[in-house]
Parts: sequence; C-alpha cells; structure tokens
Amino acid sequence: AVTERTVPGWLGPSDPLKLHCEVCSVVSSSGQMLDQAAGPEIDRSSCIWRMNNAPTRGFEHDVGHRTTLRVVSHTSVPLLLQVGVYFIFLANDTVYVVWGPLRNMRKDGNGIVYNMLRQAVEKYPQARIYITTEERMNYCDMVFKKETGKDR
Repeated sequence: AVTERTVPGWLGPSDPLKLHCEVCSVVSSSGQMLDQAAGPEIDRSSCIWRMNNAPTRGFEHDVGHRTTLRVVSHTSVPLLLQVGVYFIFLANDTVYVVWGPLRNMRKDGNGIVYNMLRQAVEKYPQARIYITTEERMNYCDMVFKKETGKDR
C-alpha cells in the first residue's frame, strides 16, 4: 500500500488508494508551464496529478482546470488548510496525498502534520485525504539520499 486514509479517530491501516487511469498528466508547480497553452491537452487526461498548492484558477489555458489527485508536501499542509474552502470545497472530487518526514506524521499525538490533517477531516468530512505509509516514506528518503547524497 502506498497511501492510507486519514480519518478522525482512526489509528490503523485502511484500504490503499486505488486510481484507475488510462492517461495521466503530472503537472508541476513550475513556472515553465506558463505560456505553453497545455491546459486543453492536460484536461483530456483521465487522471491529472498536481503538485503542492500550485494554482489552476487564472491559469487554466496553461495548466488546465481539472485535478484528480494533488500530492502535498508536509510543508504545504498549513496553506492547504488555510485556504481549505478553495481546495476542498471547490475541488471536492480531488484526492489529496500528503507526504512528510515520519516525525511530523506520527499518529501518537505528537505528529504535528498528522494532527492538522485529522482536524481537517473533522472540519471537512467529505475531504479525501491520504498520507503516505511509513514504508513508502522510508523508500523515498532512501532514493533522495542516493540521488543527492544528502539526508532530508
């Protein structure tokens, strides 16, 4: 399982996130997307993955308007929650996958990001928020270190 559901009071594993996509578009938050007029092509994809809090409103011509899945770093969670009405109510069919260091994602009451996500699900019960599993984060940390020679 790559991700697991975050729900109020939930402390154990849940069903993994499963998406069935024929064609995926992965849209970064890079400024290189500007003036590329890729929006219509992106929106034709069956699944559209977006990174962090990159906006679509006002940039539809370049980045499209649909979002299937948004991958959010632990550092972006406070902004996500601050503008929750935009991200969660206007894009309520979007699945959010949050990743971060295990110290922030701890489920024992000491994980600051995990605690914020629990509050978000309580406030927005229709939100579909998943977190990466410990195994997946360990794997990503290993790849990052191997590629960069640095620990996060």
